[in-house]
Amino acid sequence: MFRDANSKLSLRKKLLILASVGVFLPLLILTYMQYRSLAELQNTTKGAFKDNLRQGLTNVERQMKQRLEEIAAQTLNPIGSIHLSSPGAAEELEKYFADAKRSHPEVKEIFAFASSDGKETNSYAYLYSDKFVKTAQAAFTPAQSRILSLFDNARVAQSFVDDKRKYLFLDLSCPTCPAGTPMRQETYLFYPLKELTRAEQNGFAGILLNEGFVSDDLIPGSIEKTINKYHANTAAASDIACTISDENSRILFSNVAAQNESFLQLNFDPPFSNWKVAIGLKNTNLDDLARDSFMRSAGVTLLVLVFLLCGIALTIRATDREARLAQAKSNFVSNVSHELKTPLSLLSLFSEILELGRVTSEEKKTEYYRIIRHESLRLNKMIDNILDFSKIEAGRKTYVFAAVDMAEVIEDVLSSYRYQIINSGFDIQTNIPVSLPPVLIDCDAMAQAISNLLDNAIKYSGKVKRLTITAETLGSDLSIEIADQGIGIPRAEQSKVFEKFYRVGNGLVHDVKGSGLGLSLVKHIIEAHHGTISVESEVGKGSRFRILLPLAPLVHTAAGDQA
Repeated sequence: MFRDANSKLSLRKKLLILASVGVFLPLLILTYMQYRSLAELQNTTKGAFKDNLRQGLTNVERQMKQRLEEIAAQTLNPIGSIHLSSPGAAEELEKYFADAKRSHPEVKEIFAFASSDGKETNSYAYLYSDKFVKTAQAAFTPAQSRILSLFDNARVAQSFVDDKRKYLFLDLSCPTCPAGTPMRQETYLFYPLKELTRAEQNGFAGILLNEGFVSDDLIPGSIEKTINKYHANTAAASDIACTISDENSRILFSNVAAQNESFLQLNFDPPFSNWKVAIGLKNTNLDDLARDSFMRSAGVTLLVLVFLLCGIALTIRATDREARLAQAKSNFVSNVSHELKTPLSLLSLFSEILELGRVTSEEKKTEYYRIIRHESLRLNKMIDNILDFSKIEAGRKTYVFAAVDMAEVIEDVLSSYRYQIINSGFDIQTNIPVSLPPVLIDCDAMAQAISNLLDNAIKYSGKVKRLTITAETLGSDLSIEIADQGIGIPRAEQSKVFEKFYRVGNGLVHDVKGSGLGLSLVKHIIEAHHGTISVESEVGKGSRFRILLPLAPLVHTAAGDQA
């Protein structure tokens, strides 16, 4: 049953079924799965975006630590090589402090505290802000005593900025500053010092950074480096609204206010654990961002799908065309075999009758000879068409051009069809002026083209057997029209009739056998003569084929050209 149904399907239907089951159905399933995947991706985009931001903040912390470590190493590390208990320590420190503060504009104050002989009661403070000051412990000011206290707090908190645990960081803001005044901020870096001979801690060095260093340098600089290094190609990086504040809700950094509430709030890790970051989006929200990501991915998927479908459609079209061509070639062999068999049968029949002497009437003999001649010409024409088509396909077809009167060519063709015309009862009307300008043509090839058009007009004329041949000059061209009042050609198929092996899919057409090569050969011949051929037709009312050939130049050589 399946085989019977399959055998009844046309080749095109089989191809469509195969494409639907083998290509389009899997493609639809794949598209649906991709859509589901993108929908799930939209839901996970929020979490992935937050995770990406957390990683980004970790990178910002790393950049801030590196920046602070660089400052501490450049400004505080050299102090460790100075013997603070020596008599010349103050002079050496004064010179170094002045150089360090001059080369590091971010340093507001640099200082060192040292105990003599390891006794805390015998300590000295060396400070350099605008000038160098050395103070014994007994004369410590409240500010100097406060520095001692802050160092102890940083050491207890273990707020190191480096992996080797050499430099301590401490950031403070003033919660008791009067309302309406800027909140004072103090940012310190400490470096515990060891006694050079006993390798025991005997003091510390440190710097007080400028009040705007954190807000104007440390945080924005670290964020910019992180974006340039890790997120330079991330489109969403420019849409992020970031606000960093300290434990007193004092804003240390903010690039822009978020459109909606912050979707991510968390604290930094030590030594910045008293800082809190709030992240939102400038001109959108997280839902819109996830939706935009979905739409972009869906758009790319759709674009790929369109290209894939176009590729599949072109492949199916090419396959269908090749299949139709193969079918046309098969029909061609069948039709040509039939067309060859008919004249051969007639030739054999009438020659046998004449050979056996069964015809005594001279009139009958003449008629039979005429039939034999006509069928021989018909057979010769079919063979010429096939051979010429073979030469055209192989690129070996040549033409010999000469300036010729087209009226003579048309008259020669009509004379060769005279028996067929008279025998078929056709009325042929010609409208060909006597003095047509010459055209450069290959006489044999052009005669073959006119003959094929005339043969088609005779075969497909139907009941109204009337043909009209017209020739006239149109500008720089010679126009030749061959019109019939036959079955006509559907408008949708008029552009295809010049294709090789193509025959109109009409039952009336297929009642007449043909090879499907005639009009294809005509088109090739006319174009080889730098002319054009067109058709106007209406079903049931006939067809009109028009040939336009360029006129020969007024002065020309008689030598033939090869094309």
